[in-house]
Amino acid sequence: MLLLIKYNMKIFNLIIIFCFIITTNTFKAESQTLNLPPRINNAPNGTQIITILTPLSLTAREDTIFNQIIKGNVPDFLRNLVEVTSVVNISGTNHTVLFYVIPDYLAIGCDSDYFFCPMTPLLAQRIADHIGYSLPTRKMVNDIWQAATVKMSPQSIPPSAQMTTVPIFAKHDSMVWTQRQPLLITHPLGELVAGDKKDVVISNLIYGNPAPGRVAIYGWHYQNGTPIQPLYIGHEETYADYSHGIRLVQNEIFVDDCITTIQNILQSTTLNTLLSDEGTILIPRYPVTSPIITKPNSFCVLNQALGVIRIKIKIDSNIIGYNVELSNDGKCFGFPTFYSSSQFDISGLNPDSLYFVKIAAIGVNGGVSQYSEVLGATAMDFPFTHYLIINAFDRVTTGNTYDFIRQHGKALKNNNLFFSSATNEAITDSLVLLDNFNALDYIVGEESSANETFSDQEQIMLKNCHVPYFISGSEIGWDLDHLGSISDKDFYHNYLFATYVEDAPNNQASTYYDATFAGPIQMNTSFSYDNGTHGTYDVRYPDVITPNIIGSWYGESIAHFNAFPLKSAGSFAWNQMVYLTIPFETIYPESKRDAIMNWIHTIFFLMSSANETNQDNLMVLIYPNPANDVTTIYINSKIDDEIQLNIMSIEGKIIVSDNINVNIGDNRIDFNLNTLSNGIYFVSLKGKEINYREKFIISR
Repeated sequence: MLLLIKYNMKIFNLIIIFCFIITTNTFKAESQTLNLPPRINNAPNGTQIITILTPLSLTAREDTIFNQIIKGNVPDFLRNLVEVTSVVNISGTNHTVLFYVIPDYLAIGCDSDYFFCPMTPLLAQRIADHIGYSLPTRKMVNDIWQAATVKMSPQSIPPSAQMTTVPIFAKHDSMVWTQRQPLLITHPLGELVAGDKKDVVISNLIYGNPAPGRVAIYGWHYQNGTPIQPLYIGHEETYADYSHGIRLVQNEIFVDDCITTIQNILQSTTLNTLLSDEGTILIPRYPVTSPIITKPNSFCVLNQALGVIRIKIKIDSNIIGYNVELSNDGKCFGFPTFYSSSQFDISGLNPDSLYFVKIAAIGVNGGVSQYSEVLGATAMDFPFTHYLIINAFDRVTTGNTYDFIRQHGKALKNNNLFFSSATNEAITDSLVLLDNFNALDYIVGEESSANETFSDQEQIMLKNCHVPYFISGSEIGWDLDHLGSISDKDFYHNYLFATYVEDAPNNQASTYYDATFAGPIQMNTSFSYDNGTHGTYDVRYPDVITPNIIGSWYGESIAHFNAFPLKSAGSFAWNQMVYLTIPFETIYPESKRDAIMNWIHTIFFLMSSANETNQDNLMVLIYPNPANDVTTIYINSKIDDEIQLNIMSIEGKIIVSDNINVNIGDNRIDFNLNTLSNGIYFVSLKGKEINYREKFIISR
């Protein structure tokens, strides 16, 4: 009778609140909301679930609770998470941690009739794993109590053998509701509540004890903030009584405005105090086997339209959808947004910004994968030159942070170039086609013979593509030429235009870290590359090569090591290929990467002898291109000549015209572009032995 009175009172007093009814089965979880399906119309309410659970064994009861919750039978007010913030001083520096929790303890039913259901820590962990959540620590419970706008007074029931049974669970549930109900006018459902239950927490004390396993409980604070229950592990892991509550916490948290996970912080030797008062918690979970979901490795991020990027992922029937995190710098990401398909657009983006992406897969039967490597794209409307960055650096090695698209993408953007990106698996799975882009940038990093720099399929695809490609990696020659098959050697010799010489300059690893990018017509940029102290990784073994010379400016050296000017660190083929044995992402400072990327783009598109009447007499370079305020025309001539120089609009109107005397050797002509608007222009050079026309772009 008591139970019926309690739930009838709840219905009477909340007559304007209805059970959350949605007829669609679409799984949708926004960031800062509980990742569960919508509650269906005929799901049991709190009163009904008590009746269902009462006669069941512990195993059957917990299986029923699990199935009800993962199907979405939870009140609507629990779905909107509440922010909890804490500031902790670590070694003199204040750090801010922000995490999101359900506003009260986990319950089954709807807003007008719900049941707080105690459960074992094993079931709580199983539910948390299913949706990518965690349980709190003791410190987090204290932070939640401090943040709660509704601090309830603990209500206990005298200990007995019945305190682990559903009828006593229901009795305490009714007691909690009796205290909560009068507060609804000023503190409606959905506000953060504390004090009504003890918390099942994660703790170092869970492990290191004789069998059986333990449950750690803590909390149930008095109004003065003192907990009734100190951290306690006196019960077995199969124990749950009426006082136990389950507070779910979203795994993704913010630390100093950058997203990370509860697990990363608890395992950190420096930041663990943000969430723990026990030091590091190396195993921040109960001993439950979690669903194993493979992180996505075949996907791409495409510059789709103005303010729009498209994400395409290899279809997997075992995956129900993806959590997607966005970032403008590739380091600090926002909270995830759920998408329920393998191809979707993200719109409303700033066209002037870079967007970096990482994704996690959500299994059909629960579980969330680790996050993928980082990809990215611009979000421009009509890119003049569209690069595809391909990340093929999958090797597990010190310093591989799987986000080196940051350096590549930013260098392209800083040169007013635009890009999409893909994993190398997405290329071999044909999610994107190489010839749909204007040029390729292949990140190989320290990929080596341990897990293959270029597979046979990748080699065939590059051989058959019709766009220029930039490839950088420190051990490609070692893998393909020194240790490779006949087909590997053929690819290396005839498509990277190189022959392997030695494993590091002078065969001395971890010694030399300075080089020069030195190509035709005043291409000369000295730079350093990382020894492990400049933000990427230690390039210990940059291959030394000999370029395979095919002809003038074709298969020639493009870089050398400063300590050994005759030892080449790269090759190039005009309008076709640039290969560096020094990974591009390890070059510093950033300005050097920008300059080298501009030269690479110049080699691909902006120097051509195809228009020359006598290509043996003249080579021309317009740099920078695209340009901002000033551009320079470099002319290398083997004859003296008088040239008429015209700059024309895209409609063919002559804007600038001048006669120039060209001498044997290098000639330089500087142009101030301040009077010209953004757009596409053409440079025309005409002389006795010269007839040349080239496009250049002004972009501010």
